[in-house]
Amino acid sequence: MPWLSCQNTQAAMTKTLLLRHVFTLLICLLIHPALGADLSALQTALEKPGKHQLSLSIGDVDQQANIPITAIVGAQSGPTLLVLSGIHGSEYSPIVASQRLATTLEPEIISGKIIFVHIANMPAYLGRTVYTSPADGKNLNRLFPGNPSGTLSARIAFLLTDQLYPLADAVLDMHSGDGNEDLNPIWVGYYAQAGNPDVIARSKALAMAFGFEHIVAFQWELTDRADAIWAGSAAVALGIPSIDVEAGGKNVVDADAVASITAGVRRTLAHLGMTTEVFAPLQQQKMIHDRSWISAPQSGSWIALKQAGDRVKQDELLGYLTDFHGRKVFEARAPKDGLLLLIVTAPPIQKGETVAIVARTQQVVAR
Repeated sequence: MPWLSCQNTQAAMTKTLLLRHVFTLLICLLIHPALGADLSALQTALEKPGKHQLSLSIGDVDQQANIPITAIVGAQSGPTLLVLSGIHGSEYSPIVASQRLATTLEPEIISGKIIFVHIANMPAYLGRTVYTSPADGKNLNRLFPGNPSGTLSARIAFLLTDQLYPLADAVLDMHSGDGNEDLNPIWVGYYAQAGNPDVIARSKALAMAFGFEHIVAFQWELTDRADAIWAGSAAVALGIPSIDVEAGGKNVVDADAVASITAGVRRTLAHLGMTTEVFAPLQQQKMIHDRSWISAPQSGSWIALKQAGDRVKQDELLGYLTDFHGRKVFEARAPKDGLLLLIVTAPPIQKGETVAIVARTQQVVAR
């Protein structure tokens, strides 16, 4: 639908035609979720030093959601860091970490701006769902860069990509194992093959600075913004350094994960020159590589026999799948010696879903 322009407005426009154009503009605002008073409020807040809590409204007449945001505008100028949480609604540790950071960080110690998106996917959060939103059955982290006229999840992805990402100099996309997933160890990842060399180098530096012992160098290539798919890669597609953070899981607030995420964000602020805190670099870090996904061949009930973080041997039994009558139909075995990075803990499984991930690790020499 074309936008109205004052240049197209004729001086002799009748009252009826004027009302028709006003109505058209209102409809445009409804179907374009990236526009509205809430974004104006955010833009205004970012111009004023201080701490600002606000909520962005998004959707149409049938589906709506609110996105809670805290913007901290520092006393001194500097970069803008965008911190995303709640892309998946049942990944609680990053959400709680971002909320605590937003309440404890003060503008006086910040050079630049921090935008905390506390819960990007409110329908999934309130619906207590894993992977997908109850509003449309979509996985938000498979819809980037989004669609301004798509389902609610696609609109949220578009709002983040089109309106919030351009405000940022760096993006932290914070996750955990979902409500049905055991994840260990905690790790941070960057896109090692996506974006130009400068963005890759700055993303890697962010990952190293975050301070987790384990790092994943994603090998997915990205040739076009439209192919971004994930929240983090959508930022990289725009030329913005970005990392993924994974800590916590199993549908609980993990105190250790919250503490690790909180420390990692503080280290990131120091790395970007946004605070004067000093952190000693880690002497050794490990690269997680050669990840292998094990998927369910059919829907059924999954029984896990191992825990995330276990060292497993090739062909070792990790768990098994039964049909809905309890008859065993599939055994999941380790495809190689390695680290059990993730394993599903809840029985319900649909065909094609991941039940476990096994990876290898490699020591990284201190910088």
